[in-house]
Amino acid sequence: MALTVQFYTMVAMAAMGICLGAAVDTYGRFLPRQRTFRIHIALLDIAFWIVQALLVFYILFKTNQGDIRIYVFLALLCGYAAYQALFKGVYNWFVNLVITIVQAVLRFVWGLLKALIVMPIKWLLMSVRRLVMIIVISVWSIILYVLLKPLYWLMKKLGVVGLLKKGQPILRKWQERLERFRKKDER
Repeated sequence: MALTVQFYTMVAMAAMGICLGAAVDTYGRFLPRQRTFRIHIALLDIAFWIVQALLVFYILFKTNQGDIRIYVFLALLCGYAAYQALFKGVYNWFVNLVITIVQAVLRFVWGLLKALIVMPIKWLLMSVRRLVMIIVISVWSIILYVLLKPLYWLMKKLGVVGLLKKGQPILRKWQERLERFRKKDER
C-alpha cells in the first residue's frame, strides 16, 4: 500500500472519529438516556451503531479499498479524542442554537397555520352550528304552534282553559297566606 494512501486513510479516519463524536453527541441530545430498560431504545442504539459502522467502513473502502490495519483504529480514536477536546463545546452550542431556531420557526409556522386555517374553520363551524340551531328552533317553534293551537282550541271548547284562569286567584290567596305565616314566624 502506498504511503499517500495510508496518509489519506489516516486523515479520513481521524475525520470520521470527529464525525463519530459529533454523531454520538447529537444522538444523545435527541434521545436522552433513561433509568429503565426500553426495548425500542435498545433497538435504536443498535441501529445507530450499525449505521455508524457502515459509514466508517464506506469511507475506509473509498480511501483504501477496505483494508483494515491497526492505524485505522488509532486514527479513529485520535479523531474522537480531538472532537472531545476541541470541538465538543462549539458543536453542542451550535446544535442547541439550531434546535432553538427550528423550534422558533415551527412555533411561528404553527401560529400562522392556526391563525390562517384553524381559526377561520373554527369560526365557520361555529357559525354553521348557530345557523343550524336557529333553523331547528324555528322549525320546532312552528311545529309546536301547529300542534298546540288545535289542542288549545280544544281545551278552550271543553272549558279547561277557563278553569286554569280561574285557578290563578286561588294561587294568589295561598301565596298571601304563606306570606302572613312567614311574617308571624319572624316576630
